[in-house]
Parts: sequence; C-alpha cells; structure tokens
Amino acid sequence: MTQKIAEEFSASCLFFFASLLTGLVSVMALSFVWAKQRAEKQLEPQKTAGFLANEQRALNFYKIFSFAYDILNPYLYTDAMRSEIVNQIENGANQRVLDVGCGTGYTTSGVLKRKDVSEVVGLDMNPVQLKRAVKNLHSEKGRTLISRGDADNLPFIDSSFDAVISVGAVEYFQDPEKTVKELTRVARPGGTVIVGGPESRWFSKFALNRVFYTPSPEEMESIFGKADLVRVKSHLTGVKTFFGTNKYVVFAVGKKPESPR
Repeated sequence: MTQKIAEEFSASCLFFFASLLTGLVSVMALSFVWAKQRAEKQLEPQKTAGFLANEQRALNFYKIFSFAYDILNPYLYTDAMRSEIVNQIENGANQRVLDVGCGTGYTTSGVLKRKDVSEVVGLDMNPVQLKRAVKNLHSEKGRTLISRGDADNLPFIDSSFDAVISVGAVEYFQDPEKTVKELTRVARPGGTVIVGGPESRWFSKFALNRVFYTPSPEEMESIFGKADLVRVKSHLTGVKTFFGTNKYVVFAVGKKPESPR
C-alpha cells in the first residue's frame, strides 16, 4: 500500500509540474496567436467552441509550443495511455495505419511497437512538428512515411488503411463531423477508426474548453455515428494522480461497415 501511495504521489508531482510548465508555454503561444489574430481579417468558420479550434490559429500556436512539446507531452500523454489507445486496433497481418495529426510522432511510435503493423503514415499540417517526427522516427524509417496534409482533405484514395488513428488533434478540428467522415473514408471496410483528445467535463473545470475543443464521450459517439461508423464505444483514460486525472482524455473507437449503409 505504501509503495502504491508513493507511486501515486510521484505521478501527481510529475503531472503537476508538467501541467504547470505546459500552461506557461501555452500562455506564451496563445499570446503569439492573439497577436496574429489581430492582423487577420477573415477566418474560416468553425462549428466547435474553443479558440484554437481553427487551422491557422493551431498552426501559429505550435510555432511556439513545438519547442517544449517533446519534453512535456510524455508526462501528460503517457506510454501507458498511448498503449491503451493503440491496442484498440484489432489484430491483423501487415496492417497499414494512418496517424492523422501525428505531431512529432509520439502516437506513431506507439503504433510501430505493434508487430502486426507493416507501415504507418504520419500526417500533420505543421512543418515544425513534422521535421521533429522525421528525426524521432528515424530508426523506423523503413516502416514510416511522414507527410504534410490536411485532415479535412486527406491525400489518399478511399479504403487505403486498415486503421486510422488521431490522438491530440481533435481539439483543433474546426468541423469534427466533417473530419471524422474524412478519416472514415480512407479506412477500409471493417477497419478501425480511433479519435482521442481532452475530455469536456474535466477540462471545463479550468475553463480550458474555451481554449480547446473538448468533446464529451457522448459527443464523440454522436460524431462517430454521423460518420456511419458502427460498434462505436467511447473510453476515458488518463494518469492516475491525487488530482483525479484518470479521466481527462476521451477516445472513441468505431468500425467502418463492411458494406455501405
């Protein structure tokens, strides 16, 4: 019991300091975005709440936040959380997986740990993040392809992948229904679609839902249903600390129907 308490205390401290530093860097990045915003005359419409649920604002945010991303991210999106999400992909052989909003390749790296995956394509809009992804995934370059592209207009033909995964990008989606439909388009019939990000109820405690789009489990399931995905189920995960953080990330899993509905 003592060891368990010690482990939770250690996790709490790491989470607290990582969150604090993330907040400080985010404030600097948001200040930069706000300065850019004042110079913008027109923005694309967005269906979701959250200041950064906008393609251009998100790109500007990561011009600053990218410098701290690889240092802080593993404390907030841990290896255990990543494994839990990645393992929702059903077992297969020589699977081809698309990671949308791959950032610096953290989720991509988790997918590559699966022995039944032969190739992972990582796609992101941010050239700074992609440059880091190429470096981080260099040892797996024979199984990875890093590409710049838009989640709403994926540069792939229909049914190209056995699974499509997107973790930590939904908070920037301007129109989540449109984006998930696009993710579904490139999944093969019977393939898995997984989307995860910050959970509404937990993040709204700190008014962070005003900064990011933070869907609830029910909203994620509704979005998946509108994309005609089946066997949809939402899950909550997170780092277990004294702050009650074990449910601060929501991810939904669904299957593309074997035949058109």
